[in-house]
Formats: sequence, structure tokens, C-alpha cells
Amino acid sequence: MRVTLGWARCADNVADVLRRGAWYPVVEESSDGHVVVEVRRERVRLARGDVTIRTEPPDHWSIVVRTGVLRPTLGARGSEVVTTYAVCPLCHYRQDFAGKPSSLKCVRCGATSPVDWSETC
Repeated sequence: MRVTLGWARCADNVADVLRRGAWYPVVEESSDGHVVVEVRRERVRLARGDVTIRTEPPDHWSIVVRTGVLRPTLGARGSEVVTTYAVCPLCHYRQDFAGKPSSLKCVRCGATSPVDWSETC
């Protein structure tokens, strides 16, 4: 059984390693400013400044808002696209939603949890 020292969520600069909006268990902390999180049963070492850490396990859906630019095609200019999705606090599944729901039911794991609208990633 692993000991969880907290929960970490990534900043944008490490979003290729961790899923945006998902909270991962912190399994180790070092004196050199790094933490180790468990991702799909693998340990990943990250600089503490690249993550947000909390002590309690996540119990709300995280909302992720990403802005990107579509590449232009056939001489047209690129256009900005905003992608919004929710991340399940239990299984990290990315799920689309409509409107501004107060809770969501995960289509993957079946858990129903409230949505955290106080901050977006």
C-alpha cells in the first residue's frame, strides 16, 4: 500500500507529462525541490514549482479551458479555438459537458461528483 503525501496537479509547462486538470498522488518529496507523483502506476519526478499541491484527495470535477490556433489551410488565416472539458476526480477521464452543470456523472467510472467552478486550468 502506498503512502500518499498529498495530491498534485500540473502547470501548463508539464501538461505533456500529466493530464491537465487531473490530480495525482504525491508519493515522495525531496529536499531539492522536487516531488514524485504516481501516474498510471509509474513514478514521475517533477519540480515542485511545476505543480499545484493540495493535502486532500480531489472530490470535484476540474474544468480545463485550452486556447489554441487552428493551422490555416489553402491560404486562409488560422483561427483561435477554445476547448473546454471536465476531468473526473476519480479516474481522470476527460468528458465534454454542456452549460454550467453543478455536478457530472463520469461516463467511464460512473461516479457522480460536483464540478469545481472556482478555478479552471
